[in-house]
Amino acid sequence: MTDALDAERPDTARLGRAGDDVLRASIVLVAPDDRLRSRAAARLADVFGADNVRSVEGLDGLSHTSTASCLVVADDAVDDLAGFVVDATETPVVVLATETTDTVAPVLDTGAADVVPVDESNRFGRLGERVAAVVAWGELRAEATARITEELKERAMDEAPVGITIADFSLPDRPLVYVNRAFCRTTGYSPAEALGRNCRYLQGSDTDPESVAKLRRAIDAGESTSVELLNYRRDGSEFWNRVDIAPITNGAGEVTHYVGFQTDITARVRAEEAAERYAAAADRERDRLQGLLEHIEGLLEDVTGVLVRAESRAELERGVCERVANTQSYTYAWIGDCDLAPDTVVPKVWADRDVTVEDLVIDRDDTSEPVGRAVASRTPQAGAVDGTVHAAEGLPFEGVVAIPLLHRETLYGVLVVYTHSPEVEEHELVVLGTVGRAVGAAIDAFESRRTLLTENVVELQVVVDDPTTPLVALATEADCSLASEGFVVRDDGTILLFVSVTPPETDLAAVSVAGIDEVRRIGDAAETGLFEVVLPAQSNLSLVAETGGRLTDLAVDPRDGSLTLTVTVADRSTGRSLLDGLRDVSSSVRVGRIRERDTPPATRRGFVADVEESLTEKQRTALQLAHVGGFFEWPHGISGDELADAMGVSRSTFHQHLRAAEKKLVSRFHRDDS
Repeated sequence: MTDALDAERPDTARLGRAGDDVLRASIVLVAPDDRLRSRAAARLADVFGADNVRSVEGLDGLSHTSTASCLVVADDAVDDLAGFVVDATETPVVVLATETTDTVAPVLDTGAADVVPVDESNRFGRLGERVAAVVAWGELRAEATARITEELKERAMDEAPVGITIADFSLPDRPLVYVNRAFCRTTGYSPAEALGRNCRYLQGSDTDPESVAKLRRAIDAGESTSVELLNYRRDGSEFWNRVDIAPITNGAGEVTHYVGFQTDITARVRAEEAAERYAAAADRERDRLQGLLEHIEGLLEDVTGVLVRAESRAELERGVCERVANTQSYTYAWIGDCDLAPDTVVPKVWADRDVTVEDLVIDRDDTSEPVGRAVASRTPQAGAVDGTVHAAEGLPFEGVVAIPLLHRETLYGVLVVYTHSPEVEEHELVVLGTVGRAVGAAIDAFESRRTLLTENVVELQVVVDDPTTPLVALATEADCSLASEGFVVRDDGTILLFVSVTPPETDLAAVSVAGIDEVRRIGDAAETGLFEVVLPAQSNLSLVAETGGRLTDLAVDPRDGSLTLTVTVADRSTGRSLLDGLRDVSSSVRVGRIRERDTPPATRRGFVADVEESLTEKQRTALQLAHVGGFFEWPHGISGDELADAMGVSRSTFHQHLRAAEKKLVSRFHRDDS
């Protein structure tokens, strides 16, 4: 016995609660022979009184007529008591069990009527009730049994929490002759409606015929069985019914009735069905995620291969677009610049497909657009194409994902991917974010290496949508389009721009607009369509010159009131400075296209810089006029006199300037060639 017995004394008053007549005789406490060595026996003696404690050998004088109502035995005396109690006395035995008692069964096998656990949680708390129950049952069993009448049994069946039915097999079609209240509650049928017919009326169109056949086979064999059926209530609603049936036989062993127990298991079946659906959905989700994982692993492997093999940023970006567009989940991809143009994102490179995004311009501040959200949040963003600028451009896709190309805090661009579906999984966005960071790190490495080894050349196509811009106003007034044929920056900061007009017969010199200092015809303008336009020092083109840019193309279209400049600048920082300056003097400036390429530090740019530095303004003007006017062609497109007039100098002075420029140009050329 454990220390639990050393706790509180049992409530001895509770031993008499079953009635004074029940426990009028004494309770004998049985301990091992050497009770002084048994802490349990000593404690019991202290609790119940030493006169009521006997050793096992001391029970020899206890006869069937003993006044002892019960023997309470410490479990450490059970083995000694095992054979004696059953054989020697009919006095009921209650065993106090502690944690040393392995199981209840061996104790009951000794003949004990009950086993009362005693531990720190109860401390004899229920000992009185258990002893009283054992004693009462021994003395009042016959009286209690006599009170179990047929009426009580029927009331018990009526009040049972499960449906109970009895079918009479002596009547045609084996009708129900008894149903309890639970059956009526479950099925919705009243007793009058339920009785007198076979209970197959609970079956319906979706009842499983095999389960019904199992019931029929058991009944035909006179056996018990259990089935689960989809049954129907009186109102037509479905419920799942666990049906347990058992035969009732007469004295001759013939089946006269069948008793049935109906348990509504709808909640359990629905839970099982939900679990099965969940398991199936989980399997589908697992398969989907496995496919997504394989797709992602393939994408990461492909992109990693591009990052490793690419020898330039342009090759890297183009390769990433191609690899992404070639995956099963995506249809097209492009990479947009967002550092040169502070207000817009424009495609820079794209996959080679029968789709064009060259004219696509996205407002980077538009957070309803995934690209704008990606730039603002620096995280991948997804959305539907419908209702966005992508749809407005006629792009035949369902969804769009924008992935920022980040390295640390630097945003190098946005990878824009089009998908078959507008829905993109969160897991996929996380992985695409990893791809964006990997590409951003690779771009950063190229940028760092290029800064050390090469000169970065950035070609910008800048569109000025401002009809008040002087060149746009000039073209609009003359009703013609303009194209650049070159320009010269004068020492005073003014710009000498050479343009061709369409149609060529346009007399541009006859038009005067604000912001244009002078327009002069070059040669026979009716044939060549060439004019010399002098712009003030604060014009758009002067900004190109001030930032060190080189104008490679200029076009003015009066139909949409736009001026398009194609400018090559040294790097992105210079490009940003140029764009900022253009925005200061024009109301609407946007980037139409951005291209990058590497140039050796001592080739073309070095050649041009050296030549320009060696030429005077007059020499540059003479060389440019002669080139544009066709003086170097045969026959001459323009005469020396005409060129001299264009420069406002004598014929001899013009040729002097031209020969000096040619000498410097050829000398520099041969020096580089050697």
